[in-house]
Amino acid sequence: MARQELLSSSADGTASTYYWDCTAGRFNWYYSFDETLYILEGSVTLKEPSGRSLRVVAGDVVFFPAGSTAEWTVDKYIRKLAFCRTPLPGYFVRFRSFGRKVKSLLGGSKQAESSGLL
Repeated sequence: MARQELLSSSADGTASTYYWDCTAGRFNWYYSFDETLYILEGSVTLKEPSGRSLRVVAGDVVFFPAGSTAEWTVDKYIRKLAFCRTPLPGYFVRFRSFGRKVKSLLGGSKQAESSGLL
């Protein structure tokens, strides 16, 4: 049995933080968003599609990029914090970067004008 509780979410809806816990069991999970998780209590064995397994215990941090999958095997109980973020499309990231450069250039010109350099 698994439970989750939304703790916070960003104003633009691209990021959220969840508290999640789960009793013993095995399941496959597909990550449709980036997820960074911090294990608060318990342990889990994570198996990648390649067959590689990783034992994760309290205090460990794991990152799953959007599009990844993992088989989870929870022996007894696990509790985690999950920080989830929906990746922005590449074209939007490039546009945002361009906008920031323009803003920086315009801001730099205004600072130069007010200081008497221009």
